[in-house]
Amino acid sequence: MAQSEHETLCALEQLMEEFFSSNASNARKHDIELQLAAFSSQRDSWKLCIYFLNNASSQYVSMYALSTIESVINRQWVSLEWEHRSQLKHALHAYLVKNNAGCPNFLRNKLAKLLVDIARHDWPHFYPEYITIILQFLQSEQEQLLGLVLLRTTSEEIMSNRVEMSSSRKEELHCLLSQHVPQVFQLLTNILETLSTKPRHTVTATPPPSPTHPSSAPDPTPPQLSNATFRPDSKEINREALSTVQHMFSWVDLSQVTPQLIRAVFHFTNASSYAQDDDDMCVLAMSTINELLYRKCAPPGSQNLFVELYHYAVQLLRDITCTSSGRMETLGPDFIDKLTEFLCLLLSQHLWRLEADNRFSALDFLSLLFQCTFQQTAIDAFLGCLDVWRAFMKQLKRENAFKYSEALMSLVKEVLNKMQFVHNQNQLEELDNEVVDDDNETEWQHFLKECIEIIAMVAETIPIAIFNVVWMSWRSTNELFHMIEKAVDVQTRQLKIDPEENQRLHCILRDLSTLTQTLARLSSFFTDHDAQNASSGNNYVEQLVTELLKSAMYVTRMRFDRLQMADRKLIGDFLEVHAQILAGLKTWCLWLVVNKRDPSHQIGDIVTVTTSVLLNGHQEPAKLSLPAAHLLLCLTNITFPPNLVTLPPIVELLRTSPVIRYQDEHTLNVLYQAMCNLLVRPWGDLNDGDKNQRILLIKVFFDTQTKNFRDVTPNTNEANVRQVVMSTLPCVSRIIEYCKHHSSSSKKLLHSGIQSTIQHALNLFPRFADSPEISNVILELFLVVLEVLQQQLGLEFTRMAVQVFLDVAINDQRSHRLTGLDKLLQILQLVVEGPGQTYKSFLPGIITLCMDHVYPLVACQPNQHPDVISALLTLLHSIMHHRWQFFYTSQVRLGYSPDNGRLGPTTKGYITEKFHKRYRHAYICAEYT
Repeated sequence: MAQSEHETLCALEQLMEEFFSSNASNARKHDIELQLAAFSSQRDSWKLCIYFLNNASSQYVSMYALSTIESVINRQWVSLEWEHRSQLKHALHAYLVKNNAGCPNFLRNKLAKLLVDIARHDWPHFYPEYITIILQFLQSEQEQLLGLVLLRTTSEEIMSNRVEMSSSRKEELHCLLSQHVPQVFQLLTNILETLSTKPRHTVTATPPPSPTHPSSAPDPTPPQLSNATFRPDSKEINREALSTVQHMFSWVDLSQVTPQLIRAVFHFTNASSYAQDDDDMCVLAMSTINELLYRKCAPPGSQNLFVELYHYAVQLLRDITCTSSGRMETLGPDFIDKLTEFLCLLLSQHLWRLEADNRFSALDFLSLLFQCTFQQTAIDAFLGCLDVWRAFMKQLKRENAFKYSEALMSLVKEVLNKMQFVHNQNQLEELDNEVVDDDNETEWQHFLKECIEIIAMVAETIPIAIFNVVWMSWRSTNELFHMIEKAVDVQTRQLKIDPEENQRLHCILRDLSTLTQTLARLSSFFTDHDAQNASSGNNYVEQLVTELLKSAMYVTRMRFDRLQMADRKLIGDFLEVHAQILAGLKTWCLWLVVNKRDPSHQIGDIVTVTTSVLLNGHQEPAKLSLPAAHLLLCLTNITFPPNLVTLPPIVELLRTSPVIRYQDEHTLNVLYQAMCNLLVRPWGDLNDGDKNQRILLIKVFFDTQTKNFRDVTPNTNEANVRQVVMSTLPCVSRIIEYCKHHSSSSKKLLHSGIQSTIQHALNLFPRFADSPEISNVILELFLVVLEVLQQQLGLEFTRMAVQVFLDVAINDQRSHRLTGLDKLLQILQLVVEGPGQTYKSFLPGIITLCMDHVYPLVACQPNQHPDVISALLTLLHSIMHHRWQFFYTSQVRLGYSPDNGRLGPTTKGYITEKFHKRYRHAYICAEYT
């Protein structure tokens, strides 16, 4: 028998070596897999696997033997005889103990998993000694690592949501394991406390001053948080112990977590020797603590636990912010991420518990957090610390916020310094401002947004104070900006400054852009209708708006970006300043119109600074023309149109905007929206002359805009038609979409201006229906027109348009062309859902199109036309939901006859039956696509 077992082992080792060799073909590997699977499926294969395990020299064989045994345990364990179960159990246990020292980690973990699988079936009734064995291992220095592996695996496997375990068995195992948690935690505490050697030194230096209490000196760091060093031979045990505690923290009752264990874990967040593995140990320790905070539900009586966590967090912050310890420079990014995550979780979930404890001092905590935030040398770490401040401020109650106003003010001042080149140039220059991330932001834009948002959060508490801080910085920088005019040679249009001044000017311009953007973000606290500071901050805001307008007029007059200068990067800086000033004015426009008794002068200045850019068309960079267009759009939204249309720059813009072009198409769309506001928004009571003048303005604007399109005839070259259609109709569609929520009178005026264009598009559609690009654009136009202006189009035009679309669609389906069909079906849906009785004349034709032409084409191959089948199903559902009466004849029309409670005439009944049958079939097809 022994000879046979040995021969089998040799054959298996040869198979394994062949399987994992590079020379084996895929076919040969498949044959080997079949042989191995056949052996594993044998009833007593586990007996040979025990022999293989004890005698194999190949780790491949050992792993195969364990996998086979695992299959037996999971599939055949209940059917095995008691003696065999006991034999297998003791064999695995003996092998694990015997080979503990030299066993590779993957084999040790696999063996532990098998013993846990057995315990999952047998503990405690047929495996009563299981937990006792683990406890004995934990107390044995030689087998401590093995005990930790078993304990962690037990926690992972028994407490997981395994589908093969019944709920009652899960609950039983949970109760059994919970009973041993106090003893296990005591052993784990002892292990962690004895793992580190005697500390080299204790940090007792006085921590740095608080932003609000410069002379505060908290208690020195206790011995428990002294810098820890790790014995080289204990690091594996240390990692396993922390990993075990981390997983147990995910499910144990929080009342079972002892202060001694928390202290022991926190001990390892503070390593004196920052080799890579020590740093990883600190990260693992922080991850272990965080596991407690991932749990959303905290039972009554757990407040002391979170207070303990707070005190250890304070001690840790004291240590890493102590300048004499030098720890801040050695902290890795992963540790900072875990630390900030810990602080965010603690504050966001348990700040209310901490505030209820008289040992909690928010100012002391904020003092240390302040130092930790601004001692960071990496931008990502700094932004992580800002997340902690954000978590703190989200939990602040408005009535308690005043207590922290001084600390929050200090935060804002330092953040302002951090984001200004004058104070932090070296770090800010390293931020990339070209490559965008998944959120379409560059590194610089992301950094700036986070800083501005934290300032805005503080401003929610003390808006006027924060506004003044930012305003003072902006004003001093803006004054320097106005002095640049002295360095400009007007005749040669040159900027004459010393080369060494270029860098200083660069910093001033970048900072002015930053501060202008920050002030723009604060505008909502003073311009919203429900803002409590709208009246109290009027004096400050008026100064700002006045200075902004002066700067806008100044930069418009000087056009620094067109000057000749030695340092070309300054051109981009000047453009950014110009753009941010225009964007800043947009945010404060509402305040200007609401609070100024006579804002006509300021409105005239805004018109000047916008039109001077917009009238130049494509000559202006998109960075400048887009904010100018948005500023003008904002102005037209809040200003009575007759006050604007009489201004010469606006008159010129109305005349030229239909034909003007920009580097960015979005700028043109925004400009058209502004012009539409001027033309169709309510003008108040007008006499007949003014009404006619207004109608003429609207007609001239839209006729000029669409002239090239209306000149197209059915005989025009298709390439020319495509170019004209794609450049004109999308703009018209966006204008109509913009007016979606305008009043009916405004929509009527809009319709009067584009009526001829819509009619011409309908006339051209049959001729160019076979051109996908042209027909799609026309259909998109009518989709918007029927959605926004269906009432203004009138019944006759709607009937004519639908008939044209139906005729073209039927011809296309006969030719098996599906181009634009999804949009056509959406148009028909709008007609079906339209108000009134207009649908009645269209519905039979629409149903015929859907049932006899569209459905047969797409039902057999829905995967190839998902957009069409989706639009078809939506249309059919709309017909059933909104126009179900079409399929039935009422009892009233049937003369109240009880015998005539049936469908209407035979034709309608046939249509109804056919409709319902294909409607159901279409949905069934869609379910399987």
